[in-house]
Amino acid sequence: MTDTHTEEVNVPEQNKRDGRLLRSERSRGLIIDAMIALVEEGFLIPTAQQIAERADVGIRSVFRHFDDMDSIFETVNTIMLEETAPLFTGGDRTGTLDVRILHAIEQLTHGYESAKNFVLSGRIRRWNTPVIEKNYAVNQRRLQKELEDWIPEILTLSENKKQSAYALASFDYWHRLRVDQTVPQDSCIAIISSQLSQVFSTQ
Repeated sequence: MTDTHTEEVNVPEQNKRDGRLLRSERSRGLIIDAMIALVEEGFLIPTAQQIAERADVGIRSVFRHFDDMDSIFETVNTIMLEETAPLFTGGDRTGTLDVRILHAIEQLTHGYESAKNFVLSGRIRRWNTPVIEKNYAVNQRRLQKELEDWIPEILTLSENKKQSAYALASFDYWHRLRVDQTVPQDSCIAIISSQLSQVFSTQ
């Protein structure tokens, strides 16, 4: 009899706990979504106030779910590292060296265009955020492996030429052309592809 009464009391209490947990998870999701949306719009380092307003939660709620702003940036950076990975995979990787170079640069630079704000946001924070620094290193190696898969001939280059190839295909070089020098995307692809081809033609 006592056990039955205890169960009757505990059921609504359990429901309350479940409800609080669901609301907490929903609030956390809203905060993360708000952060992602703000970075996508060009707010590379959103403030807690901006995130709270976009998520439609109180600023205290932001810091109930995350210890500090670094924690939010770390979480979003890790999520976006995985979500943007498919931008750089796949594609037809057959053909002559020049064809594969062109297709590789097309895919990489289109990926850079899509992920640009997240890369820039992470780059700002990486110097004092170990998780983001680690994610940055993982992503650099992953992009190098994609380039090697497109163009395995890279592995036969001298070390200096190999590093030149990685640099030419990097986000930083593309960003310099695309943003700092306002070069159109199609021209960026042509410039980078041509220069990368020259690395192989001078072996």
